[in-house]
Amino acid sequence: MRVMASTPIQPSTPTDQPPAEPAAVEPSPQPSRRRGRSATAVRWVLIGILTVFGCLVFAAVGFISLLATPLREALNWPYPLTQRTNVLIMGLDRTVSDRSPTIVYPVSRTDTLIAATFDPAARRISLLSVPRDTRAAIPHHGTTKINAAHAWGGVPLTLETVQNFLGVRFPYYIEINERGLVHLIDAVGGVNIHIEKDLNYDDNWDGLHIHLRKGYRRLGGKAAMEYARFRHDPLGDIGRITRQQQVMTALLDEFRRPRIAAHLWRVLRVFHEDITTNLTDNQLVVLALFGARLPAGSLVRETLPGNFGGGDWIAAGPQERRLVAQMFYDTDADVFAHTTAEVLARSINRDAVSDALARLRALGIRIERIRTASSDPPATAVVVHRGDPRVGKIVAALVGSAAIVDATSTGDADLTVILPDDASGNGPTPPR
Repeated sequence: MRVMASTPIQPSTPTDQPPAEPAAVEPSPQPSRRRGRSATAVRWVLIGILTVFGCLVFAAVGFISLLATPLREALNWPYPLTQRTNVLIMGLDRTVSDRSPTIVYPVSRTDTLIAATFDPAARRISLLSVPRDTRAAIPHHGTTKINAAHAWGGVPLTLETVQNFLGVRFPYYIEINERGLVHLIDAVGGVNIHIEKDLNYDDNWDGLHIHLRKGYRRLGGKAAMEYARFRHDPLGDIGRITRQQQVMTALLDEFRRPRIAAHLWRVLRVFHEDITTNLTDNQLVVLALFGARLPAGSLVRETLPGNFGGGDWIAAGPQERRLVAQMFYDTDADVFAHTTAEVLARSINRDAVSDALARLRALGIRIERIRTASSDPPATAVVVHRGDPRVGKIVAALVGSAAIVDATSTGDADLTVILPDDASGNGPTPPR
């Protein structure tokens, strides 16, 4: 039964006294459609806030877990590196006019040359620094400092020169100028460098001012670039190479840290805007994550052995061949020294023959003879007559051959290298 009450019942009073004033009565709460809507909105706002807060907590826990987990376990990239990949890293200088430092010519030499190999079988990255003043034969330009190759022919001539000089094929390259290096280091948040002594140098003409204090420091891109460029000490260019290797090692160390996951897209943006390379984004990620998964001590750094002579760096032949054989082929230089070869090619493409001969000789392989084919061979091939079969595979990769023929022979040479008229040996093989 529903009872309606208007006012409370007052107690009776004597008739000789005036009746008391009735007490104020609060109206009974009535249902309100507007208040119902407000309450519903408040509930949804609270639910939304709690949901967002929960997501933030979940993201924070996930991020902390990522920082506490080795990158090789946290990032399960579906495309691991499965074969050795060689990359030539070229750091470019600026060519400034003698009349005005504001005039910069569109011609650059290689201030830095680093031959890098990523080896998944050995779980190792090897870096071989080639001094900028190394004396080398540059095709069609004679023998001079190797850094001039880029000024005369850009990336193609630099690749050809280095491949012929070392006896190593580089399907891939990374070309980086000062701006690109600064932005790349800033993209990963800086690098840790141990500066052994105070470095001070001012070049008002070129606008270069280097003032770095001794100690263990976290350097941003500009300071790290200045550290890598400094060469005004008794060791000259060799001392600068040591500093360049330090910066490269420190940069690779940053790629091994879990926090690189948060910087990866910034790094790729730098490669798009400030660095020239024929590596795709996927290939760059493959190589970066390969390095991130490696154990400590898996980075090998070496400088091309040699001595200064006449203002140039003269490579020490035997020591150089031993180092190249070990770093890029995981073998002993004697394996190549005990191999002989003959080259069969048409005489029309002299460049292809010259490049093949230079690369074979750089490895220490002895050329028995060069024969001219009566007709153009259909494809590049390496015929293995006898000897170590690994050498046949290495030579085939070096001259760009997809065919290896096993043909036992009693001839003089261990190998026959067949070159068609269009042989170049410079086609890329994707890192996989």
